[in-house]
Amino acid sequence: MVSSCLALAVLLAVPFLALAGDPDILTDFILPPGTNASLLNSTFFTYTGLFAGNSANPAKFTVTKATATEFPALLGQSVSYAALIFGPGTVNPPHVHPRASELLYVVQGPLLVGLIDETKGELYAQTLHTGDMFVFPKGMVHFQFNGGDHVVRAFSAFGSASPGTISLPTVLFESGIPDAVLEKSLHVDQGTVDALEQDPAPLAPAPAPSPDTPPAPKNGGAAPAPACFALLAGFAAALLL
Repeated sequence: MVSSCLALAVLLAVPFLALAGDPDILTDFILPPGTNASLLNSTFFTYTGLFAGNSANPAKFTVTKATATEFPALLGQSVSYAALIFGPGTVNPPHVHPRASELLYVVQGPLLVGLIDETKGELYAQTLHTGDMFVFPKGMVHFQFNGGDHVVRAFSAFGSASPGTISLPTVLFESGIPDAVLEKSLHVDQGTVDALEQDPAPLAPAPAPSPDTPPAPKNGGAAPAPACFALLAGFAAALLL
């Protein structure tokens, strides 16, 4: 069952990846500096580490990437991949990929996902089940959350060999932005800023939403974004301009 899901994920990702935004290259592939072309073999085009970082502790959220950094054969190919495992109650915090759209495929659900339309201040959220897909347009704030009691697994395809990731909690509370700026922007006091700086990981909602009850209607329904998400969207937009 899992193998057939993986095959489907790869097939469905092909047309999406064809729209990649990386610059075209003038050769079939790029060899990293210092590589001896005479010794090239199939090993260069093979990557076996996609699950290496995802098997240690399935109770946590873990992501294993296959970008040009981990898999040099992707240089110039405008594609990359990631394997994601969500332990019960874990979240992939709001973040942005500045150089690529993302196509997420759930192989073991359900998984709550959402993205924010910064221009409208709206949250588009959906509960995905096994076999469902969701696209996160390039540069838009998005997240994933496992609100259930079981491990959730997904794969993401990116239209860039180096999509990049800007984690909003990290950027806001670990980058050295003056506390006074955060207080004014978030409309909170110094104590709240201090607490967030010590533990920038977002807390899971209490009680956790049912994984079978999405906060927005199926087929792309929109829901008003909470103030915190609207604020995060504004910060992300400012960072990318």
